[in-house]
Amino acid sequence: MEYRHASDESRAHFASGRVLYNAKGAAPFPVRLADEIAQRCFALLETRGQPGPYTIYDPCCGSGYLLTVIGLLHGPRIRAVLASDIDEAMLDAARRNLSLLTEPGMRARTEQLRALYAKYGKPSHREALASAAVLEGYRSRGAIHAIEVFPADITAGAPDAVRESAFRPVHIVIADLPYGNLTGWRCEGGDPAGRMLDSLLPLIQPGASVVALIADKSLKLRHGGYRRLELLNAGKRRIALLEPLKETGRG
Repeated sequence: MEYRHASDESRAHFASGRVLYNAKGAAPFPVRLADEIAQRCFALLETRGQPGPYTIYDPCCGSGYLLTVIGLLHGPRIRAVLASDIDEAMLDAARRNLSLLTEPGMRARTEQLRALYAKYGKPSHREALASAAVLEGYRSRGAIHAIEVFPADITAGAPDAVRESAFRPVHIVIADLPYGNLTGWRCEGGDPAGRMLDSLLPLIQPGASVVALIADKSLKLRHGGYRRLELLNAGKRRIALLEPLKETGRG
């Protein structure tokens, strides 16, 4: 995949478990790829007369790592962050990670790292403190107005928490779909990705929303209610950028 927007600079400060919280069973995600996908979504929305700031929603948020990275890198362009998952344990991790998009959350994490360094004196804690200072620099560039984390099975319908959110419409949906050995769908029946896309339609608007799905290459990432704008391959991952159609059922 050609990177149009995200540079190849070091992203070590964003490493899971350094400042951002790690969660057992959470799938890792490349920071540069997250940055590139977000910027492609911004660019597509801008061509449709939507300059932002944007509401971004991850319906399969897991530990919240992907949203937290995007929020730190692009806070001034984001109005609200919405995150849901069916796994309550993962939501606890998501709340901790997404708290890093706030001044109190980043301050609490920095104090925790400072206490660990004072107690153990490990080089890894010193490096984490340096990274926390860098990430605070990113965070302080712009405040995100709202961060909402809630349980939801996105394959079962549009979540009320998003339907009733003051920050609708959702401009960007981004989801690293369950696949591989670490994660999997927790629903009954076939085509969970298609059912998720059905559930998202009431939450987004033609001409004002983009959906970015990341999956393995076994999924076709097509749906009758959406137009596929881009299909990208990045290693073992496939990324589809979709927009809702004015008339569903045609693709």
